[in-house]
Amino acid sequence: MKNILALLILTFSSICLAQTSEKVKGEKFEYSDVGLNDYVITNIEGKTKEEMYKKAMNWVIETYKNPDAVLKMNIENEKFRIDGIAFGVVKVKGISLNLGYVIEISFRDNKYRFELISLLYDNATDYKKMPNFKTDPKLVKNFGNSPAEIENYFNTLNKSLEIYIVGKAEEKW
Repeated sequence: MKNILALLILTFSSICLAQTSEKVKGEKFEYSDVGLNDYVITNIEGKTKEEMYKKAMNWVIETYKNPDAVLKMNIENEKFRIDGIAFGVVKVKGISLNLGYVIEISFRDNKYRFELISLLYDNATDYKKMPNFKTDPKLVKNFGNSPAEIENYFNTLNKSLEIYIVGKAEEKW
């Protein structure tokens, strides 16, 4: 009986620990009670991971002012990591702040994962895992619409990548 009880306790505690370390997927970036979800998977039918990787690298070149400076890790045809800055997306009592972020974009045939690795102000405050960011009255008073601005920034960035990979309309000369 003691062995069964010990086995149940061990199993339950390992399940609890496993759940806390899992990454949280969402259909779009959105704050919940525990913070911003970790990643979004975007399906793009009919594209190989190699095609999407190449298009995404071109997107980085066209989207960022200094693409060589923001590209921090690159495994060809698999994934890359971007270290960027979101200008003015957080407002604290009316003062605009810039957020540093790290995103990793990885590819499989017919889909890619857009993962938000970190979201920091001054390398200290982690805005990704801020609990109750949209609902705590004290946070709402100080940060106002900042959670929605952060969500919108990363959802728009991901949508921009998706449109670029699918194929932008050819310009007529």
